[in-house]
Amino acid sequence: MSPAKHIQYTLAALIVVILCFELSNLDLWIQGFFYNANSQRWLFQIDGNPWRHFFFYDGPKRLLILFEFALLASALFFRKAQFVQHYNRGLLIVLLALPLGPAAVSLLKGTTNVACPYALSEFGGELPYLKLFERYPAEKQPAKQQRCFPAGHASAGFALLALYYLPKSRRRRRQMVVLALTAGWAMGGYKMLLGHHFFSHTLVSMLLCWLVTNCIALLVTPTLSLSGRSSLQQHRAS
Repeated sequence: MSPAKHIQYTLAALIVVILCFELSNLDLWIQGFFYNANSQRWLFQIDGNPWRHFFFYDGPKRLLILFEFALLASALFFRKAQFVQHYNRGLLIVLLALPLGPAAVSLLKGTTNVACPYALSEFGGELPYLKLFERYPAEKQPAKQQRCFPAGHASAGFALLALYYLPKSRRRRRQMVVLALTAGWAMGGYKMLLGHHFFSHTLVSMLLCWLVTNCIALLVTPTLSLSGRSSLQQHRAS
C-alpha cells in the first residue's frame, strides 16, 4: 500500500477513534481497572520502584536517542557503504520521523488542555472529566495548562513505525511494525498504569506517529503511485 493510501486510512481511523471516545465514557471504564478507589492508588507507582521506571521510561528514551544518533552517524559518515546506499530512502524516512512524530504529538499536547487521569475527581483529583472538545467551567478552571492528550512518552516508541519503510520484504516490514507497536504500547501502557494517560491518549499518539511517518514517506518517495508501485515498475510492466 502506498503512503497516500496509508494517510487516507489513518485520517479516517483518527476520526473514528475521536468520535468513539467523544461519544462514550470508554476511557473512564478502561482506566478504572488501573485504579483502586479504596486505597486511592494506581496499579503502578513511580516511588519505590526505580528500576521499573527506568525500564519503561528513562531507559527506552535513552535507547531511542542512541538509536537515532547511530542512524544519523551512519548516514553522514558511511553514506557510501552498501547498506546505506541500499536503504537510503528508508533511512531518511526513519531519521525524519523519529523526531517529527513526537514533535507533532508534543505540539498538539500544548493546545488540547486535557488533564491526566490522576488529576480528575473520578480518581482522587480535583478537576472534572471533560471530553476533548469540552471546556472547563469557570469555577473549575485549572491553574495551568493541562498537557495530557495525546500521550507524549508513547509517541517516542510509536515513532519507530517509520522502520516499516526500511526493509524491502513484506515479512521484514511486518516485523518492524510489531517491534514498534510493542515499544509504543509498552511505554504507553506503563503511563496508563501510573494514571498519567487514558487509553485514547495512547491510541491517538500511535495514529499520529503513523500519519507523520507516511506524510514524510510521501515526500521522500514522490514517485510512488496510489497502487504502491513506482513509475519505473509500471513502465516495465507495460
